[in-house]
Amino acid sequence: MSVIRKVLPPLVTVVLVLLVWLWATTGGRTEDYVLPSPASVVSALRDNWGGRLAPATWLTLTETLAGTALGVAVALGVAVAAGYIPLLGNAFAPLLVASQSIPVVVVGPILTIALGYGTAPKVLVVALLCFFPVAMNLLSGIRGVDPTLVDTMRSLHATRHSLFWRLRFPAALPAGFAGLRIAVTYAPVAAVFAEYTGSTDGLGYLLLQAIPRLQTDFVFALVIVLTAMSAALLLAVTTLERLCCPWSGTARR
Repeated sequence: MSVIRKVLPPLVTVVLVLLVWLWATTGGRTEDYVLPSPASVVSALRDNWGGRLAPATWLTLTETLAGTALGVAVALGVAVAAGYIPLLGNAFAPLLVASQSIPVVVVGPILTIALGYGTAPKVLVVALLCFFPVAMNLLSGIRGVDPTLVDTMRSLHATRHSLFWRLRFPAALPAGFAGLRIAVTYAPVAAVFAEYTGSTDGLGYLLLQAIPRLQTDFVFALVIVLTAMSAALLLAVTTLERLCCPWSGTARR
């Protein structure tokens, strides 16, 4: 019964959206280049998958995964260092905020000029986007541990090392995964933005080719692929959280 309550509301919403979409694209209500019909979008997805979409999707997914892994690795390093030495945490905090003050659309062209049209600038753009939410949530979780638990550990003669790895870091993991869920949702979009600035393949490159030609059905197909990629990454992170920290609220739901 609980599964039905979870699945039924979003399923009804999707069906209603499809019905409205079908109504808007029948009877000449809208031009095809403005809003294509669901059937034409499915046809564009099917006809272009083998030759163009599949290789581009794989490249964008590779850039997204590599950038996410790099961003998470740096965020973990910063959080652990700041957790061991609070003075470092105070020093890193302004830099963390400053890392997000520069828009991705500005960083992308600079990295492309410096590193070329390969995958490196795209990976770095995704890493920059993923770094901030993971690092800030981890630091917040490390600092937000219940003081009563800290006092209890100290009363048991816990060392600084054991206090961090047995209490502070495990307690911060759910917060870190919350930041990671946010990061992986937007990571494919960051990769596409980076591909806008200079690329020879990828979903962003295909979008740049399709938009001026008014290939709206193909653009919608690309959006569906990006949406599916973000949803799959979010599901993977949620599953990983349930395995790594089963005590969190997400794991219990």
